[in-house]
Amino acid sequence: MSVHHQPSPEKSVQKPVSTAEPFILQGSDRFGKTGSILQIYYPADHATQIGECHCAEPLHIELIERAAEQGFQHFRHSKPAERAAILARLADLMAAHHEKLAILITQECGKPIKLARNEVERAISVCRGYAVEADRSASAIYYADGREGRISRFPVGPVLAITPYNFPLNLVVHKLAPAIAAGCSITIKPAPKTPLTALFLGKLAIEAGYEAISVIPTGNEVAEALVHSEAFAKLSFTGSAKVGWHLHSIAGRKSVTLELGGNAALIVDDLSEPVEAIAQRAAFGAFAYSGQICISVQRLLINERIKDTFMPAFVAATRAMKVGDPMKPDTDMGPMISIEDVQRTRALIKDALRAGANVVYGGNTFNALTMNPTILDRTTPDMAVNAEEAFAPLVTVATYRDFEEALAVVNQSRYGLQAGLYTSDFAKAERAYQQLDVGGVILNDIPTVRADLLPYGGIKDSGMGREGILSGIDEYSYLKTFIRKSV
Repeated sequence: MSVHHQPSPEKSVQKPVSTAEPFILQGSDRFGKTGSILQIYYPADHATQIGECHCAEPLHIELIERAAEQGFQHFRHSKPAERAAILARLADLMAAHHEKLAILITQECGKPIKLARNEVERAISVCRGYAVEADRSASAIYYADGREGRISRFPVGPVLAITPYNFPLNLVVHKLAPAIAAGCSITIKPAPKTPLTALFLGKLAIEAGYEAISVIPTGNEVAEALVHSEAFAKLSFTGSAKVGWHLHSIAGRKSVTLELGGNAALIVDDLSEPVEAIAQRAAFGAFAYSGQICISVQRLLINERIKDTFMPAFVAATRAMKVGDPMKPDTDMGPMISIEDVQRTRALIKDALRAGANVVYGGNTFNALTMNPTILDRTTPDMAVNAEEAFAPLVTVATYRDFEEALAVVNQSRYGLQAGLYTSDFAKAERAYQQLDVGGVILNDIPTVRADLLPYGGIKDSGMGREGILSGIDEYSYLKTFIRKSV
């Protein structure tokens, strides 16, 4: 997931008095009205200021560390039922502010409003799911060799969570909710382009009864100092592979979860569903939210027997993607997060064309801030459009004869997040599940599907550890065994 965590220097200015949102420190804004001010602009025009917030500075590091430790000591002994109640209240509060959150997401990251509303729904569902899991957590009792063994989970300690811009609510909730469920304190460092959603969520968490929370918009210097700090027992990072593995290298003895990027592949082996339905899903997976999703379809592998049937339908589905104003309810693709990302995407396409690729559709901009959906063919695996994470509305198309060849192409990547497969042959589906080097295989759908209940994460350069309701508490806790003689 190609995201960056540097606030824009030209928009970070010193002001003696401001209505800027304060950062949150252990459930309070008492110290949060100091530091520089970060101004947030609407990605659809980069001119409309939608808000501003205070940023933590190096002088705040000790306060942040102390707040994390004190919050943990206060919350670690809470009962599972108390944590479940907090999560349920937080879900109710998000539901009460559903439209406000959706609009804020669209304003901050340019996500089409219909997708922003879906993100809010998912975040609410994640909180409710963790409320159930928190209340289920209990000790397990075993008997062996004349002894009784009790095994329980305990909170790992203060958590540092660093989150990206593209899901400024749900990806924060995927770190906040398990921290609450496990009994940890959490310090959230949101992406500099989308801090307002995280700050609003932080206020809702406090209102729900969870005060062991800090939300700290800040720059690289403070972020890296916190990653290095021994005050934190856990680092959970979602972002680019480059940044994630660097932070892992300086995290010391912390437990680390990395949810990084990918160049997800979709294999269409046969028409297991109507061709128009598959084509529409493939177009959605490749181009929705301008491809700024770590499991967007980037590589499309088509059985050569069905190419002449599939490709016209796929081009038609791509043409039907609605590009434009993200606040309009029918928009599928709005702006990219920055002008620099538009330029980066155009450069990727130009480099591929120079190396022999061909534009099947698109390849140009809708406006200065928005790319048109782009389909390329005649690419090779070593081209950056295939080998690197594009994080853009860009998909490459290739054909294959043999199914094993398709599996090998998918695995010919340094990433391993998710892959999709359309086939009516369950034996092939099982082979894909067994042989693909990815964290998840999606049958008869796109790799862009994420089931928030289930374990989610990658291998290779796509990360380590798992998020998801069924596995998240394990990532934020450790097992402790108590043994005594049986009576």
